[in-house]
Amino acid sequence: MLKGLGDLGQIMKMQKEMKNIQKRLKKTKMEGQSPNGEVKVTVNGEYELTGISIDENFVKNTEIKKIEKAVSVAVNDAVTNIKQHSAQEMSSMTQGMDLGALGNMLK
Repeated sequence: MLKGLGDLGQIMKMQKEMKNIQKRLKKTKMEGQSPNGEVKVTVNGEYELTGISIDENFVKNTEIKKIEKAVSVAVNDAVTNIKQHSAQEMSSMTQGMDLGALGNMLK
């Protein structure tokens, strides 16, 4: 019985750490860009677009479809970057923890 309480303590510790990570991720911003860097965007940890920059010469000399594609690629790049960052943050939380105890608690 007391061993189960120890497992519960570890779960509560993980929950607190998870909330801290979520708070940090909300404040995190990651950039993405089109292949040639004409379009740069910023997203936050909640996957919201927070900034966009488009090279003026690119706009003047490019047809609209190519601009739209560049914006799309830049946004997808930023979202991929924030997802990777989030995954790294989460994996750092679980390093060295006995997650088998969590599985045993859920049985």
